[in-house]
Amino acid sequence: METNKIVSLIGDARVKINGFLVLELRRRGIDGLAPSHGGILHHLFNNEAAAMKDLAKAVRRDKSTVTTLVGKLIKVGYVEKVPCSDDQRSYLVRLTRQGEALRPAFEEVSKVLLARVWQGIDPAEQEDVIRILKKVAANF
Repeated sequence: METNKIVSLIGDARVKINGFLVLELRRRGIDGLAPSHGGILHHLFNNEAAAMKDLAKAVRRDKSTVTTLVGKLIKVGYVEKVPCSDDQRSYLVRLTRQGEALRPAFEEVSKVLLARVWQGIDPAEQEDVIRILKKVAANF
């Protein structure tokens, strides 16, 4: 067996998935986004606004990384920072109209991605993959 290649295989899958996502977004006329923006946008599609610390927790990244990612999303016009009503020194991040307009494409890309990921893998095997990857993650 090739069990000693697990980390390499996971890394290869991530690289291929990220490349697939970029191509699918480009096919839909969406440029300037990296796969790392997806978690932030997904969170904002499901929440009206979020504080940076909540975004960082939701996407499992440190706050400085999320600050950089949000900065790029602001630059391309998909999100904006607005003052927090509870604390005027704090800001919330929310989608702009342009960002909200991404929702249908993201939903479509997600469906296409999952279809590709699970292609040729029966439901029982899918459950095994999820179960095992959760165990691998828990080891850290």
